[in-house]
Amino acid sequence: MNKVNKGEYGYLKSYKLSKLLVVAILAIMIAAVVIGTLIMYGDTSRVIIIIAILLSLPLAKFIIAYLIVAKFDSLTFDQHAKISNNYKSKDGCLLFDITISRYEGVKFYHSMLVKNGKIYALVLSKDFKDKKKEYEKWIATSINGGKYKYNVSVFDSIDEYIKKINTVSEPNDNNKLIDRHIREEILSTGV
Repeated sequence: MNKVNKGEYGYLKSYKLSKLLVVAILAIMIAAVVIGTLIMYGDTSRVIIIIAILLSLPLAKFIIAYLIVAKFDSLTFDQHAKISNNYKSKDGCLLFDITISRYEGVKFYHSMLVKNGKIYALVLSKDFKDKKKEYEKWIATSINGGKYKYNVSVFDSIDEYIKKINTVSEPNDNNKLIDRHIREEILSTGV
């Protein structure tokens, strides 16, 4: 399986699979130690059971990591192709499968463009109409806490999103550096 980097299409699926694989391996190891101890000694009161107990901590960590993103679904292949093929610029500013974490929780964005002082995001959610401002504020307070202020707009329609991201002008060299910094900050705030 190829490694998919943060911000690339398919990252969320790859992340889920990797966490699930580690969970399965750790669960099998714990079960093997417990069953082996029961078979060899007839009970679990031996020191060897400490191995199973110690393996429980990383198991819990990976289960939590998986559960955090389990409810989020990436764009379908056709939706991804529609956005990618209709985005005129091939500058690497377009991101996919973005999660932004804060103490209050995690928000998922199907796609995001950070370019020339603007952040446009796509969220395909049933309850988006009621939470549009919340999604915009989530990005603004998570990312714009620094010295750079970006205008944030969130869309729930792929067609509107494509139309808007194609209107963003090319940044100058200084803004390109700032945009890259903001993209890195976005990628570092999520899973």
